[in-house]
Amino acid sequence: MDPHLEAYKINVKGLRLFAYHGVHPEENKLGQEFEIDLILSVVRPATKDDKLDQVLSYWDAMKTVKEVFTGKTFKLLENAAQTILESLSEYPQIKHAEINLKKLTPPIPVSVDFVGVIMEKTY
Repeated sequence: MDPHLEAYKINVKGLRLFAYHGVHPEENKLGQEFEIDLILSVVRPATKDDKLDQVLSYWDAMKTVKEVFTGKTFKLLENAAQTILESLSEYPQIKHAEINLKKLTPPIPVSVDFVGVIMEKTY
């Protein structure tokens, strides 16, 4: 790695968003709550400057995730997660991202804490 850069990870756990995703018509009509965990492997200049413009703003990244996730309806969690990962490519500081996308109340006839997908992308 470039000696002028340092690597670290940003961990976002439990981002809850309401959306209308799913294969069943009632999911698309009524909507439901989802939870997203992100691990973003990022780089920044190797400096002691305490300035926001030297790092990735996790708030900006979360706004992008929210806009993408709530901006359209996805039938599959896999497609929603992949689209989020692709949208994060706009941030050059991100070198790798992992998403854990959870449907908290899936319409299935058994009791579970959630169902979800975990996907990764290297930039």
